[in-house]
Amino acid sequence: MPPGKKTGDEQKSPLAKPKTSADYVRNMRQRLADAGLVKREFWILPENVGALRGIEKELRQPFLGERIKLEYFMMENSNWTINSLSKALAELDLVTTGAILLNVTDGDEPSISLTMVELGDLPIYIAISGDQILVDTTLVEVANVKDVHSFNALVLRARDLFPLTSVGVETLGDGTDVYCMFGALSSASTLTVVVQEILTLADNVIRAVDAFEDHFAI
Repeated sequence: MPPGKKTGDEQKSPLAKPKTSADYVRNMRQRLADAGLVKREFWILPENVGALRGIEKELRQPFLGERIKLEYFMMENSNWTINSLSKALAELDLVTTGAILLNVTDGDEPSISLTMVELGDLPIYIAISGDQILVDTTLVEVANVKDVHSFNALVLRARDLFPLTSVGVETLGDGTDVYCMFGALSSASTLTVVVQEILTLADNVIRAVDAFEDHFAI
């Protein structure tokens, strides 16, 4: 070994501090600067955040000139709202043929309710909050579970049975505690991804009832 050269172990200081999130952000910024990118600040309306993200990705590429079209990004990358998503879902064959009934609930927290006619009128609810779409349905009331402790332990070990779906407990408006099954996805997701989440959740509810029915007191 050349004189004066330290080994890897000697170079590491026992007092070295672990990296924080701020360190990783600084490293990311430095890599962007090293790539020749420059930071610019913009003031935009909140509903245009998705569009700006798409434009930012394209502007990190070599000069694009006329190929940058704001209207394109507004259409492809802006977030869904209850109004725009309900209109898109209403045009699906499953809805137009009556296999799924769609209803929009207005108010302070508007939502979409879907009735899966071919699955015994299973109700599925869709809410949108900022950058997230939440698709959920009720599995069973907590009061109708024979042994909550053992059921919780079973559910926590069953996540591989239900792809794209989680199980949780929530309190309904009337104070009833229920186990719900839900999926969360970006509100900038494509319609295909949203529909996949809806159909997967519906299928997983059926599978969950088959798997857990012996634990229900109904």
